[in-house]
Amino acid sequence: MTEEKKTDRFYVDKRDLSDFNRLKEKDTPFAGSQNKDVFLAAMVVGYHERARVPLKTKEGYFMKTYLKEEELALINAIAVAEEKSLNILLDQQKVFSIAEEYAAGGIQLLKERVFSGEYGSYAKKLESELLRSYEKTVANRPKCPNPEEITSLSIPDLIKNDESDTLEFKSSLVWDCQNDKPNKKLIGMIVARAISSFMNCNGGVLVIGVSNDKKKLGIEKDLAELGGTTDNFELHLTNLINSHLGKTKRALVSVKIQKIEDKQIAAVIVRKSPRPVYMKCEGKSEFFIRSGNSSQPLDMSEVPDYIKDHWPDLP
Repeated sequence: MTEEKKTDRFYVDKRDLSDFNRLKEKDTPFAGSQNKDVFLAAMVVGYHERARVPLKTKEGYFMKTYLKEEELALINAIAVAEEKSLNILLDQQKVFSIAEEYAAGGIQLLKERVFSGEYGSYAKKLESELLRSYEKTVANRPKCPNPEEITSLSIPDLIKNDESDTLEFKSSLVWDCQNDKPNKKLIGMIVARAISSFMNCNGGVLVIGVSNDKKKLGIEKDLAELGGTTDNFELHLTNLINSHLGKTKRALVSVKIQKIEDKQIAAVIVRKSPRPVYMKCEGKSEFFIRSGNSSQPLDMSEVPDYIKDHWPDLP
């Protein structure tokens, strides 16, 4: 059985864990650093020395959400330079794998340089060169709207954009399009997950009535199942939020519905929550975040660190 790999985190080889941890001890330049800092340094050294090593046994090392924008740009820059094509950015798992393999190839070299006193400016110089190259390459690439921009767009303009960490398309609210029948429980949970993941990140918009490939399906089957009115559609959404996320979270959501090409399309606009949002389902609590263009569950052991990073003012 192949090992399933989550694309919401970065991995290292279990054999290298002791070396990664050694480089965070007090007698190194990385004392007090986070896991991501050692990983990025090893990745840069590995890339500079063309040392790329496949991982044999993977161990989760840090979450993607811990990366700053410029750090993620550095990882993307290496992937683009390696594949010589921007198309690599469409395959997040491949981008992650390239970074992980260069980190695996670079960790021993980084350790040797640190303890020989050679580790210095060349890694920072390489980072700058890679970032300049990446920024030049993507200068003419359409920019993904930020949370403020995405929530202000009209529904037709939303559909022109690709799914991202602030935008997601869903075919329906209650109708199971795959099996062509209603399934309020399953589809409702999927919608609630998406909403909670936006609340736990920077907010965003869930467009209902549009497929992943941007085909306008409309919410007419939802409306028929819910009594035929848009008021009932919004009431069902309210009940979903109240049931799965809590009644106080409904205030973070607004809904607009527009007819486009004879199809009714709904946009659910979600603001970032001032507090962490847990999703309740069948007696269990889960914590969802955005990872690229999807909602991903966070391991409960990782939730405290995520909360500390994203709501630093909470007691």
